Amino acid sequence: MLRGSAYKERIARRHLTDLSDCTNIPDSYLLKNCGINRDVFHHILRILEPVVPKTQRSNGIPFPLKVLVTLSFLASGSHQKSVGKDFNVNISQKSVSRVIKIVVEGLNMVLNDCIIFPSSVMHRDQIKEGFYRKYHFPETIGCLDGTYVEIVCPRDDEEAFYDRKGQYSIHAQIMCDADSKIIAVCCRFGGSASCAYIWSKMNIRPFIESISRQGEMSWLIADNKYPQRAWLMTPILHASQGTPDSQYNHFQGRTRTCIERCIAKLKGRWQCLHKRPLHYTPQQAAKIINACAVLHNICIRAGLPDPQPYIDPEPMPVINEVTEMPEDNVNDLYIGIEVRRQLAERIYYSV
Repeated sequence: MLRGSAYKERIARRHLTDLSDCTNIPDSYLLKNCGINRDVFHHILRILEPVVPKTQRSNGIPFPLKVLVTLSFLASGSHQKSVGKDFNVNISQKSVSRVIKIVVEGLNMVLNDCIIFPSSVMHRDQIKEGFYRKYHFPETIGCLDGTYVEIVCPRDDEEAFYDRKGQYSIHAQIMCDADSKIIAVCCRFGGSASCAYIWSKMNIRPFIESISRQGEMSWLIADNKYPQRAWLMTPILHASQGTPDSQYNHFQGRTRTCIERCIAKLKGRWQCLHKRPLHYTPQQAAKIINACAVLHNICIRAGLPDPQPYIDPEPMPVINEVTEMPEDNVNDLYIGIEVRRQLAERIYYSV
């Protein structure tokens, strides 16, 4: 039986040499090597075909194989040389490197089509309904948190990428909805930047503030690494048991697990984000993180089974981060605390 299984896999790998047609690649092979099934693979081909440049040489690497090689690299986190050998078509390390760069660039080009923040009232209401149905926390339009992706020491501004673990990394900020779909991602800052600082520089922050100042009851959920605001709900420190503050913390913390699961799924399926340092410039590493976020959403929408979740063996040391930025309006803090107090009472008396 084992010999028969190995023979079938060898035949399947041999079919990859005729990559004008990828319909014969079995689901078992794609799930094992790329973390996706055949339907998702064909969907990725369809969305990338208009944006990935076509090869001009008759003996060039076919487009489906380019995507397959890239997915295998992102899912396994292996060295490029071993990925090239995986398909029995003698792809050199240089060719694999070039292919990965091309396909990752294509995935970044469709980023805005696959990662969509709820800009309309109707879309925000749908997300609020999803959060309330699952976690009973009202008016929530997203959960926010950061994760570190290790890279090799960059040539320029290396101090900006040196994090508290003593390694070089990209500090990616991720926002998700109640179904763990990513609705915003920011990979522009290195590991030395705090969550609060990155949040203050994110392009989406002014929009969220604007709709809140206009009177819309909408907020994000985050932990105490972020500043409390009327549009950003954080835990209440030193809450006494049995009080509205304690009840608020219970529901807020339960809702916040959504972003933790999202990041665990993202890194669990696309192991290049944690298996070994990304041997790329910070700019290219950021594009790889974006590409994985796009693929994460595609897999969530397709209903693929959850991967084995990633668990950080050495979590970041907990320190008291400065969550107040110098340019912040201090009144926003007091207004945010008052909104949070009213929300805590609302939750307490509605349970």
